[in-house]
Order: sequence, then structure tokens, then C-alpha cells
Amino acid sequence: MSCAAPEVVVGGVPISTSDFENSQELLNTVSGDGGDPTLDGYDESIANGNNSNNRSGVQFPPSAQTSLPRPSPFPANQVDDKKPAQANGVDPTCPIFAVVDNTTYDIQLSPNFKVRNFTINALFKNQILPISGITPQDRVCNLKAVAVNICEPMLARFGSFNINSGLRNQNTTPSGISQHVKGEAVDIQFSGWTYARYWENAAWIRDNIAYDQFIFEHSDKTGLAWYHLSFNRAGNRVASLPTKVMTMYRNYYDQGLRRYS
Repeated sequence: MSCAAPEVVVGGVPISTSDFENSQELLNTVSGDGGDPTLDGYDESIANGNNSNNRSGVQFPPSAQTSLPRPSPFPANQVDDKKPAQANGVDPTCPIFAVVDNTTYDIQLSPNFKVRNFTINALFKNQILPISGITPQDRVCNLKAVAVNICEPMLARFGSFNINSGLRNQNTTPSGISQHVKGEAVDIQFSGWTYARYWENAAWIRDNIAYDQFIFEHSDKTGLAWYHLSFNRAGNRVASLPTKVMTMYRNYYDQGLRRYS
């Protein structure tokens, strides 16, 4: 009798269902999104006006739900008015490489993360390619900023986690370039966490991680939760903007953190 972990195939890539918590459920949600159910479609939903669903989720902190404006580009001179956590900040150095080959994926971005963690070793795998006018060098530099400013402090606080989606080569955003395509965003999921635990820790993340944007995301079909976090080397958006912290539930976006389970 075989003891091998069951596998499923996405886009021709076999994935062991023992490697990622809830991977089978995530994969079961695949529809017309290019094989990635964690594609958040943030800008697309905002562009279509689906930015306030008037659902009964618990707001944290409590406040009235309001319709949010479509996001606009942020001036380069705007900086985040949330102070970074201690010993947390942009690493000024960038990995330098001449061409993308197998060694590129082993570049150490931070003490605990390599390029491969956000690309070919993520649940939804993507290679490093030039895309949308962004060079592989820029994409890797952006991934390093995510590793240093997002993933290292998350690891120090909560322990190991799975990267469902990091770098992407498919842009689902009609109004611009997705932060995942730029290498500026990561979707994080923890093995064994209940919904209540995601909710309980969301406030700490909101108040302590130096992010550009934090979205508490839910699967459209299963209700599974994960954290979407991004970092912008050119300057994170200010904390007062309504798009700074959001909750995505059933493909609708609301300002702030909301609990739905």
C-alpha cells in the first residue's frame, strides 16, 4: 500500500496535498482565473464598483460601511505614516544577476527566504520573466523588499507559513499592473489555523507590519481565509487611505477588517 501523499495537477504541475494546508480545497475553487483561486482581482472589483458589499461582517474597529472610491495612483513622495516595526525596513541592496537561470531561484533575499519561495516553490508556481515592462531584476528586488519587510517579521511572530502566491505572470488587473506581477505582494496561509485564529491575529498584522496594503481575503466558494500583504519600495500608501486595510469576501471589498465566520 502506497504511503505517498495524494497529488493534484494544476496547469500541468503536480502539487502534493500534504504540502499546503487546505490545498485541495483551494484547488477545488479553480474556475476561470488562470488556475489560481487566490487571484484577488482587487483592482478589477473596485473598477466594477464591487467595493462595498453591505454584508453583516463584524467590523474591526466598528464603523459604518461606506462606498470606497476607485483607487488612484499614489504620488512617489507619499510615505507610509505607520512606523515600521522595530528592526524592520527596506534593505537598500538588491541582488544582481546577468541572466535568469536555475541559480537565480536560490538567491537569498533575507535570512529565511529565497527567490524560489515566492516563485517555483509557491503553491501556485511562476517563473521569473520580463513582463509588463518590468525587468526580472526589478521583480527580484521587489521580492527582496517583501521578504525583508513582510515575511521575516511575520515568521518571527507566527512561525512558518505557506506562500500560496507570490510572483505572478498573469495580470488580472484591467486598470494597471497587479502588485503580484511586480513582485510586490504575497498571499500567506498557515497550516492548521482556524478561521478564529486568522481573525485574532489580523489586528496585530494591521498594527505592526510595515505594509503597503493588507487585505484579509476569503475564498469565493469555500470561505477559506488567507492574508494578502504587499510592500512598495517607492513608498507605501498612507495609513489614512481607505484602501490601506481591507477585507475581501465573495469577491467584494470593504474597508477595514471584517469577520465572516
